[in-house]
Amino acid sequence: MEPAQKHFQVVLKMEAPEERRSLARNGLSKIAARELKARGPRMDAVFYLLDAMRLFRGKSLQEIQEMTFEIGMLGKYGLDINDPQESHVLRTLPGRTSSALQLICIMYAGFKRIEPGMDIGVDLGEEWGMADRVEREEGP
Repeated sequence: MEPAQKHFQVVLKMEAPEERRSLARNGLSKIAARELKARGPRMDAVFYLLDAMRLFRGKSLQEIQEMTFEIGMLGKYGLDINDPQESHVLRTLPGRTSSALQLICIMYAGFKRIEPGMDIGVDLGEEWGMADRVEREEGP
C-alpha cells in the first residue's frame, strides 16, 4: 500500500471538512485506477463484466440507468476496488451483495449501453474487449 493511500484513508476516518474528505476520496480513486491497469488485464474484472452483461439481458434502458447511476452516486463516497471484503447492496439490486470492483464493472457495462464513449474514470477497455468477445462467442 502506498503511503499516500494510507494518509487518504486516515483522512476519511477522521472528522475532517467535507472538502478534504472529497480530496481523499479522489486521491484513492486515482491510486486504485492506476493500480488496476499496472498489473495488466484483470481476469476478475472480465468475469464481473460478463456477469454485468448477463444481468442487463432483458432489462430496459431505464433499469440499467437506475443501477448505473446508483453505483455512480455510491462511488462519490469512495469504493475501494482493491478490497474484496468491502461489500455493498444496491436498492436497484436487492438481495445481491457486490464488491466494489463488481459494482464498478456493472457501472462500466451500464455506461457502455447508455453512453458508450463516456469516461467513467476507470479504464476497463481491455477487460471489456475480452468480455465482449466471450459474450459474442457464447451468444444469447
